[in-house]
Amino acid sequence: MRRKLEKNALKSSHVKLRPTHLLLGVGIAVTALLTGCSSVPVATPTPYKSANSEQSYGYSSDKLGNGEYRILFKASDRTPADKVQQYALRRAAEIAKQNNFGYVAVTKTNITKKRVLAREVIMSDDEPVVFPSDKQCTMSGCSDVAQPSTVPNPSDIEKTAMKDIYFSIVTSMSNDEQSLGANAFSVSELLATPLDEENKGY
Repeated sequence: MRRKLEKNALKSSHVKLRPTHLLLGVGIAVTALLTGCSSVPVATPTPYKSANSEQSYGYSSDKLGNGEYRILFKASDRTPADKVQQYALRRAAEIAKQNNFGYVAVTKTNITKKRVLAREVIMSDDEPVVFPSDKQCTMSGCSDVAQPSTVPNPSDIEKTAMKDIYFSIVTSMSNDEQSLGANAFSVSELLATPLDEENKGY
């Protein structure tokens, strides 16, 4: 009798683990397809965030002199042009505040576009991959212990051409508004303008 119970328990554990292991394996495979090579970007709008490297999207800056900085914001072409400009000016205002300046003016702008190959999730009518629910079996029968699961269809991930946008501004910062001329912006007013929640990526 003891051997029979051990045998049933062993079967029960096998039935319970197989669907979970299958789902985990396919989930890892789909994640690999979504992330792919780190050098291949995703064709989505770029949020306001710091660029972690020269290849990353987001803002970066260089100090050119006393109160003078170059701000660069790298974005995908899926990012609205007005947002790219707003993000660059927002970063300039943050730097000005950190250095105790009350005003900032843009003295030069530049924009460069480079064509790149990106990954994009394409919506299709294909049915997603569906896995049955896990089952737990005992001597009295089997029962579901989890709901059926779905994962994205790998064929929905395609490569597409897009452009990387490199928008840079050279700014002068001062506490004397008149010295910056008519193009001076108030740092406090720039920072008081909220960014859209969906475009924040801190």
